[in-house]
Amino acid sequence: MKIISQPKTYAIFANPAHRKLVDELEKNGSKVFQFAPLKTEKIESAKNIEIIKNALTEYDWIIFPDVYAVEYFLEILEKQAIDLFELDEILVLACGEAVADRLRFVQLHADIITSSGDANVVFSTLLNYVGESEMANTSFFIPKEVEFSSGLKERLIEANAQVTEMPIYQMFINDKMENAKLKTLLKGGAIDEFIFTSPEDVIFIKNYVLPEILPEMFSETKISGTNEITIRSLNENELKAVRFYNKERG
Repeated sequence: MKIISQPKTYAIFANPAHRKLVDELEKNGSKVFQFAPLKTEKIESAKNIEIIKNALTEYDWIIFPDVYAVEYFLEILEKQAIDLFELDEILVLACGEAVADRLRFVQLHADIITSSGDANVVFSTLLNYVGESEMANTSFFIPKEVEFSSGLKERLIEANAQVTEMPIYQMFINDKMENAKLKTLLKGGAIDEFIFTSPEDVIFIKNYVLPEILPEMFSETKISGTNEITIRSLNENELKAVRFYNKERG
């Protein structure tokens, strides 16, 4: 028996693959706001390439803050014909399951998978693993987005660790009006449910709402994910998500 749901206002990041889902939701009279995904661009300077090559032998740890940091780091390795086996001697920390999942896809093992990318969580996890007395003898390499700053570098430096952050990609908001529209709709409680379909969507929303606090922006909006890894990414960013179920499919 088909369950008839009341029309709602949804939001989703636009993607041709979602066309059927959007059509089904709109068929029932629901409104669907589709927001543009953010564009990303790899930073591949000669200096960056040299730093990455050195990182494979000079650092004890690589910390991956998000899935794009993984993807662009691996792209540079591949372009430089650097074998992934050269990473075997380096310890790897993945900030969240989505990052670890992306590493597993290329058969790279994460020695630590944190429950979130929060600087305090990551630092505490590392401190427990490395030991306070060994921090001064430990070096960390963090490939990241240009504007990304979690405060982790400062925490590690306070513990006398050696830290190098390297911008490896940049994220762009092309339409400032759309950015303002999304914030206004969320703050006003005008979106009943925001549907997330990938860990990348979670990165997009974090950048869309900056400098606002992410959970507070969704205080009036239901959050759903279409798959388990996306739901985990949402939960890791303090967004309580449920599995999306489209009642219009019957």
